[in-house]
Formats: sequence, C-alpha cells, structure tokens
Amino acid sequence: MIFVKKRKIKYHKLLEILNNVNLKKISSKEIKFFRNKKILITGVSGLIGLNLLFFLNALSVEKKIFLKIDGTFHTSLFLFVKEYFKKNKNINFYKEDLTKKNLNLKKKYDLIFHCAGYGQPAKFIKFKSSTFKLNSLTIMNLKKNLKQSGKFIYMSTTEIYSGNNNLCNEKSIGNTTTLHPRSAYIESKKFGESFLVNCFENYLIYRICLTYGPGAKINDERILNILLLRSIYKKKIDIFGGLNQLRSNLYISDAINMIIKSTARYNKEIFNISNHKMTTIKDMAQIISKISNKKIKTHKSFLKGSPDIIKISNKKILRSINFNISTSLKDGLFKTYNWYLNLRA
Repeated sequence: MIFVKKRKIKYHKLLEILNNVNLKKISSKEIKFFRNKKILITGVSGLIGLNLLFFLNALSVEKKIFLKIDGTFHTSLFLFVKEYFKKNKNINFYKEDLTKKNLNLKKKYDLIFHCAGYGQPAKFIKFKSSTFKLNSLTIMNLKKNLKQSGKFIYMSTTEIYSGNNNLCNEKSIGNTTTLHPRSAYIESKKFGESFLVNCFENYLIYRICLTYGPGAKINDERILNILLLRSIYKKKIDIFGGLNQLRSNLYISDAINMIIKSTARYNKEIFNISNHKMTTIKDMAQIISKISNKKIKTHKSFLKGSPDIIKISNKKILRSINFNISTSLKDGLFKTYNWYLNLRA
C-alpha cells in the first residue's frame, strides 16, 4: 500500500486525460450498432468500467447516437466524475453493493457490461466470498435486467489459464486445483463463463490480461501501478523479487477499442484481451525509472501464487476485428504516470 500526503487534485487535468478518446478506429457500421442503446456498466468506478463510460459517452456525443448509460459502483467513484456528468440526463450512477444485495433497478438494458469485481490479486485473495458472488449469483440476478434481445458482456480473466506454461488461446485450459491460492478468483470466473455459455442467448466473454492506464485508483496494488506510485511518492523504486517475471501489459485505450469493436460485431464468443508484446518486470521498472528519474532497489520476496510467466495469444480478436495495438509500453507508462501525478489519495 502506498500512503501519500493529500494535495490539491487537478480535476481539469484528470478529465482531460479521460476525455482523450480516439474514435477513429470505430467504423460507421460499429457505431450504428450502438445507436439508441440502453447500457448498464457494473463496476463503473474501476479501470475498465470508467474508461468504457468515457468512451461510450464520447461516442454518443460526437457521433450523435443517443446512448443512455447507467453505472453501478460499490465503495467510491471519483467525485470529479460525478460532478462532470451531473447535468447529463443520459448518464446515471447508482451506489450498489452487488456482493450483498441484488440490483434494485427496474430497468431493461440492451447491453450489460459486467465489470464489477476484484482485479487486484491482494483483494480477490482477501475478499473470497464476495469474489464468488460477483461471478455467480450477481450474474444470475442481472439477467432479469437484460432485454430479451440484449447482450451480456462479461469481463473474465486470463488467470483461468494458470498452471499452463504454453501459449494460451481461447481453447486452452489451466492446470490449477481448488487448493491454488487464487482459486476463489479462478474457479468463480470459470463458473461465470460457463453460466453465460449455457444460460444466455447473447453474450461475449473477455478474458482480460493486465490492462493498465488512466482511471486506476491510487490504492491499486498491481505491480505496474505500485512501481509507478513508488516512483512518484518515494525516494526510490522498491521491487520485492520477481524481476524476471514476464508480463504482457495492455494499455486501456487499446483494450476498450478491442471490446467496443468486437461487441458490435460478434455474439457468443470468447476473446483474450491481451498484448502479444511481453516484457520483464525489470524492464518495466527501468522504463519507470527513466520517466521518474528515480533509482531501483530490489528485495527478495513476492506475492504468494503470483505466476512466473503469462503467455496469452490475442490472435483471435486482432484478426476478428482487424486491429493493431498502437500504444507502446513506454508511452502507456508515461500516460499512466501523468495520471497519477494529478491524482491524490
């Protein structure tokens, strides 16, 4: 956990970053698919949910497709985000703890993006019961809010491939058991996927791998975010083991483009949302070191159950939507660093 001194938050800078949406990669046919849609985003305060919100809002305003978007969040939503959308009658926020009760909205949606959940290992290891519910009963209950012709979009995880050291595509399986330290997350995500495949007429499943970028919270405990925060608020960048672990981090704008384009084009599909370019944590830290002008200090020890290597194939989705990932790790880290510079605890 990074503890920082509070300072004046630069709302305009943060909004400028989130509103920096490039719609050029979305075709006219894909835009047409979203016209007049009523959309629900669960977990709208999270990295993917928040960026989906700003992307869809930009799409609605700039292309005049008149979207109505509801978003649910549990603990907190950036106050400047609430204020920014305060006068927008087409966007509403609801504070709902989906781990404790069902969604009370008596509405039907064309699209439900189920982004609610714990993407941080430290959190889904700690909140096991909530993790199970969000990926099981919550999905079952949300079904009543989906129109008969509506589509349910589920944010799953590439962690279901854990234990498989080969290059994993969408037909691959993992080799972990229920005794694995992360089994609450892995097994509940598998259940969520299976429920959609068997009980929904229209769905898409995205197995997300290591997305990062603006929109991340100051208390995000994933390794890339921790290193960035240490580079800003500490005198040095401490790394606790795992220097040679490989990661394929995907910048959030590329991930959102992949999700939007495939949502418009496909149904009943599973896609890996990942980057094919891999780097070690050491190389990642060295880039951050140059950006922040802070030195690296290594220590032994790292989070229990953390995978040594993650090799995920994204060929299926890139070919399906004819897409090229455009943000380099260096550029993505710089943009995320700038986000954190303008954020406070």
